[in-house]
Amino acid sequence: MLFEVNFWASHPSEENDDCSCGIDCNSLEDAKACYDSPVPPLYVNSTAFVELKGPGVYEVRANPSHIADMPDNDDDWRRECAMQSAMCNGCAGWNDYYG
Repeated sequence: MLFEVNFWASHPSEENDDCSCGIDCNSLEDAKACYDSPVPPLYVNSTAFVELKGPGVYEVRANPSHIADMPDNDDDWRRECAMQSAMCNGCAGWNDYYG
């Protein structure tokens, strides 16, 4: 884990602690490939910036797929809550959440 590629909702220098995900890489080549590739679909809407850091390297780039003022989608949030309930309580948790 020498190099990290992190996905941020705001610029890392703002120190908002809103890094949604990080990927550890053992080589600079792997890290650059991850850094240069599109943001994973799960994080594309919440990632405004991608950061690459490691020994002797620090880069930050904007995510061109990020939509700055994307409206909240209640359906996505409800599915997330149901999934969390299901992870704790199994299928019954999912069903209980949705009624």
